[in-house]
Amino acid sequence: MKKKAIICLLAALMTSLTACGGKSAPSTSAETTANTVSSQTASDTTETKEESIPSGETVTLELLVSDDTLEGGGMAKMVEKFNKEFEDKGIQVEMNEIAHADMDTQIQNRASVGELPALVRHTNFNDYIDYIHPLDGTALSQEDFQINTTRNGIFYSTPINATAVGMLINKTAFDEAGVSYPTTEEDRWTWDEFLAAISEVTAKTDCEYGMVIDYSSQRYSTILYTFGAEFFDPNDHTKVTLRSDETLEGLQFIMDLYTNGYCPVSVGIGSENAQSTFKTGKVAAHWAGNWVLTDYAENITDFEYAVVYAPYERECATSLGGNYLYAFEGTGQEEQAVTFLEWFYKPENYTEYCSYNNYLPSMLGIDPDYSVEGLDIFNAEMNASCEAPGVTSDVNAEHAGETYGEVVKETLAKAFVGELTAEEVLDTIIDTIIQNFSGVSE
Repeated sequence: MKKKAIICLLAALMTSLTACGGKSAPSTSAETTANTVSSQTASDTTETKEESIPSGETVTLELLVSDDTLEGGGMAKMVEKFNKEFEDKGIQVEMNEIAHADMDTQIQNRASVGELPALVRHTNFNDYIDYIHPLDGTALSQEDFQINTTRNGIFYSTPINATAVGMLINKTAFDEAGVSYPTTEEDRWTWDEFLAAISEVTAKTDCEYGMVIDYSSQRYSTILYTFGAEFFDPNDHTKVTLRSDETLEGLQFIMDLYTNGYCPVSVGIGSENAQSTFKTGKVAAHWAGNWVLTDYAENITDFEYAVVYAPYERECATSLGGNYLYAFEGTGQEEQAVTFLEWFYKPENYTEYCSYNNYLPSMLGIDPDYSVEGLDIFNAEMNASCEAPGVTSDVNAEHAGETYGEVVKETLAKAFVGELTAEEVLDTIIDTIIQNFSGVSE
């Protein structure tokens, strides 16, 4: 089993993490970044410039967010704390929580009429860098963060949390069936061993399905990475290298999960939610993101669950994502918005936020006090991951305003109902990438 050190992963992360711009981000080694951050640096770079706040009327900043209630309400708590501290200093924040599915549409519509909010917490910042207020010259610094949000030499956004993909199991069902599961990295299942385990669990318990997978291209791509697939050449980002025996093997494996009854097709085509289905207690395992832990800790009461080390084929892999917090230009409130950002990333405040929502921190030197178990294993997955997910993120970072969307999950959904073969799925994914990313080819 191939495991890469954290330095490799962070080096990839520092180049980029999520889909973003056609402006190259400067590389920063993880070792250099880590050495530049100390407790003094964290304190210095997050000192709020309260003296710059204008006197007179109170400025109310709109903060547009999604999923905060679902994920624990951490931002709402921080806004309440900020408002108490700044009620006599001329700044208040008003949180506007909307559905995640509506976020891009609302930002685009509001940008078109010049009515953007002062602040936004969102999974995407790269498509909006023309509207974002740069953070260079503020008390915030790229060097304080694991994830690189600098584009073309400009520091645009603060990453607010990291996310990782991993495996959760219905521990009650596994224990009832007498089936063991990995508790150390050395005990990781191969995918075949995992399938044998969930088959035994479903045979001996009331579990109807062995596994659910989130309806997500990222989750499926992570499985492909474990088979050794690479979307792009790590040495030449203009080359799409997804076409390989390893990719076909991984695609066929995913398709077989549905055609052989391990996974419910209804979840695979997006008509049912994987998270809700796992919470019924009728599923042995969930291939998911770490953010489900807060929901499960609060809402699963009929059975025990556990995070386990993820299966592999040729590689260990996790795909990282996250959310970002940034200010918009043209609101007339940029200075006050920066004041909020500087306050938010004071180590004591940011640690509190990550603890509230059980987030993997994106800021270096932060040690949250988690209320749920299993996040340590997600951290281990980050450390053990191969480089391929980071390379894909690097390439996405070079294509601002360009996206191949959710072609992986959408094309696989057609395969699950017998409309496409694995070869046709692969052809469609590759063709879509080439059509939508300028300057790339096989």
